[in-house]
Amino acid sequence: MAYKIKHYELAHLKPGMVLGKPVLNRHGRVLLTEGIELNQTLINRLMEQYVTMVAIREEHCYQNDRILLEDPGVFNYLGAVAEVRNLLKIVRHAKKIPVKQFKQLVETRILPIVESSAAINYLNIDRPREEYIFHHCVNVALLSGVIGKWLGYGKHEIANLTLAGLLHDIGKTQIPDEILNKSGKLTEREMQLIQLHSAHSYKLLSQTENLPFEVMISILQHHERLDGSGYPGHFQQSKIHVHARIIAVADVYDAITADRSYSNKATPFVAAEVLANNMFSKLDAAICTTFLEQFECFMLGNLVELTTGQRGEIIHLGSFLNLSPIIRCNNGDLVKLRDINQISHVRTFIIPEYKAARDGSSG
Repeated sequence: MAYKIKHYELAHLKPGMVLGKPVLNRHGRVLLTEGIELNQTLINRLMEQYVTMVAIREEHCYQNDRILLEDPGVFNYLGAVAEVRNLLKIVRHAKKIPVKQFKQLVETRILPIVESSAAINYLNIDRPREEYIFHHCVNVALLSGVIGKWLGYGKHEIANLTLAGLLHDIGKTQIPDEILNKSGKLTEREMQLIQLHSAHSYKLLSQTENLPFEVMISILQHHERLDGSGYPGHFQQSKIHVHARIIAVADVYDAITADRSYSNKATPFVAAEVLANNMFSKLDAAICTTFLEQFECFMLGNLVELTTGQRGEIIHLGSFLNLSPIIRCNNGDLVKLRDINQISHVRTFIIPEYKAARDGSSG
C-alpha cells in the first residue's frame, strides 16, 4: 500500500498517527524520525519544542497522477534560455549588463513558471552540454524563486531573488571560454580565475543603477559557505545574506543534475542526498529542509529509468534523510529501491506540443 503525506497542526494530532517525515527543531536538529507512531507524551514534547506543524503518513490507493508541463510554461522556459543566450553575448562583448532586459525576462517568462504547480519539473527538461550556462542561469533563477515562495516570501522579494538567481553567474562572461569549457582538471591558477566570477559579477552590476542591495550581495556571496570554506570572502554564518544561502542551494542542486564540460549529470535523488549531507555544515539547514520537504511533492509522478532497464513512475519517496523510492513499473510491478543509484535517469512527462515550443524558441 502506498501512502500520502498530509500536514497537521499540533492541535489536531492524535495518538496513533504515524510521522511521514522527520520533525526538526528550529536549529535543524531531528526531534523525531519518520515512521514513529505518536502518543500523547510525544505530542506534548513537540508542543514544548514550539513545533507548529508535522507531516503525517496516511495510506491511500495509488492513482496515476502524471506530471504534465503546460505548453505556455515550456514556451516561456525555452524562450528564457534563448534570451539568456543572447544577453550573455552582449555582456561578454560590451562588458555592460542590460539590467532592464533581464528584469523584463524575469517578469514575463520566469515568474509565471515560478507560480505554476509543476515549476520544479521544468528543471528536468533535457539540455545540451554546451548549453549548460544558459539553462543554469534560468534554472537557478526559477529554483531560487520557488524556494522563496516555499519560505513564504512576498512577490517583490521573490522577484528580487529570481533576478539574483538569473544574474548570479554573469561574471563568467569575463572568464576565457577555454577555462570555462575545459574538460580536464583545472590548474590551481585556472581555479583561482574561476572563483573570481562572483566578484566579476558584483563589479559589473555595481556599474548599473537601481539594483537592490539584496540582489547585489546575494550574487557576490552565492559561493560562500557557512563553515567559511567558500569564496570569495570566506564569510561564515550570519555574515552570509539569506538570499545568497537560497541561491547556493539552487546552484548546487542544478549543477549536480546537469551535464557539464567536465562531469556528467546525476539524478535529482543524488542532488537531494548531497544537500542533505551538507545542510548542517556548508549550507543553510532551514533552507535545505524546506527544499527537501518539497522534494517528494515535485518528484512524485515523474518517469524514471532504472539501471536494470526497467521503466516506471515514482509513487513514493520516503524521508529526505532516508530516501526509499517506490517505483510503479510499466508492467504494474511495484519496486522498492534500496539504493538511489539504481535510478539512472529521470524524465518529466511533457505534452506533445513541447517539440513545437522548443523549435519555436531557437530563433
